[in-house]
Amino acid sequence: MEGLGVDKIKLVGDCLSGSAFLSYCGAFNYELRQKMVYGKWKEDLREKNIPNKDDFRLEKFLTNDVEISRWSAEGLPSDELSIQNGILTKNASRWPLCVDPQLQAVVWIKEKEKKFNLEILSFNQGDYIKRLEMAISFGKPVLFEAIDEEIDPMVDPILEKNIVVQAGVRMIKLGDSNIEYNDEFRMYMTTKIANPNYPPETFGKTMIINFCVTMLGLRDQLLNEVVGFERPELEKLRKQLVIETSQNRASLKELEDTLLSELSKETDIPLVDNVALIETLETAKSKSVEIGIAIENAKVTEADIEQSRESYKDVAKRAAILFFAM
Repeated sequence: MEGLGVDKIKLVGDCLSGSAFLSYCGAFNYELRQKMVYGKWKEDLREKNIPNKDDFRLEKFLTNDVEISRWSAEGLPSDELSIQNGILTKNASRWPLCVDPQLQAVVWIKEKEKKFNLEILSFNQGDYIKRLEMAISFGKPVLFEAIDEEIDPMVDPILEKNIVVQAGVRMIKLGDSNIEYNDEFRMYMTTKIANPNYPPETFGKTMIINFCVTMLGLRDQLLNEVVGFERPELEKLRKQLVIETSQNRASLKELEDTLLSELSKETDIPLVDNVALIETLETAKSKSVEIGIAIENAKVTEADIEQSRESYKDVAKRAAILFFAM
C-alpha cells in the first residue's frame, strides 16, 4: 500500500512524460526520442522538482506485457523502437501516418486489422471515396498504402474529425455527403518515402510516426528470415510459441479482470457465504496456476530457441549493415 501511495504522487511527472511523448515524439528517430524522454525531459522534471519515477519506462507506463505479446504475434518486432511505435499508433489522438520504407508498419497493420475486414485504399483509385464512406458507416478499418507527400484534401474532415451530432446521430461530411459516423472506424496511412517533406498542416492533422528501422531492429527481423530459411522447423516453433504466450497472457489478464469485477459487486451476502464468488475464485485460481506453468515452460523453450538462433546472428547483422550501407 505504501508503494502505491508513492507511485500515485509520482504519477504527475510520469503522466507529463507520457503525454509529451505521445504529442511530440512520433516523427523522430529512436536516438532523438531517447534523448528527449530519458535525457532532457527527465532533467527538466528534476530541476522543477516535479515528482516522477526514477525507473520510468514508456513501455511499462503506456502499455503492458499482454499487449506487447499480442503485437509480437501480429508481426510487430519486439525491439524498443517498434514497441514505442505500437504505443503511438494505438494511443494517438490523430490518425497515424507511418513513415515506413521497410514496410514494417504495413505488415503489422494488415495482420492486426485482418479480422476486422481491413479496407486497403489508394488516393489514385477512382472509387476510393465511395469505399471510404462505406467503411466509415460500417466501422471498418481503412489503410491508405504508399501515399506520396500530398494528401487528398477530400479526407481533411476525417483527419480533423469534424464530427457533428444531428438528431442524436454522429455524422461527418465527406464531399457533398453526410455520413453516419461509426466509432469503430479507424484510419491508417503509410508512406514508403524514407524522409518525406510534409508541410506543417500535415503534422497538425495527422500523427506522423517514424517506423524507419534501427540497425538492431533490422538485424532481429532479418534473423527471423535467415532462421526461417536455414531451420524452418525452429522458426515455426518460435512463431507458435509467440502466439501461445500472447493468448496465455491475455487469458491471465481476463481472469484478473473477472476477479476484480466480481469482488467489486455490491451484495448483501457475506463474503464467506457467497458460494458463486467462492466458486469463481477457485476456478480462477486453478486456471491461473495452469496458465502460470504454461508461461514459465514457454520461457524455458524460448531460451532454448534463442540459443539455437544465436549462431545465425552474425549473418543477420552483416545483412543489416549491407542494407544501411546501400
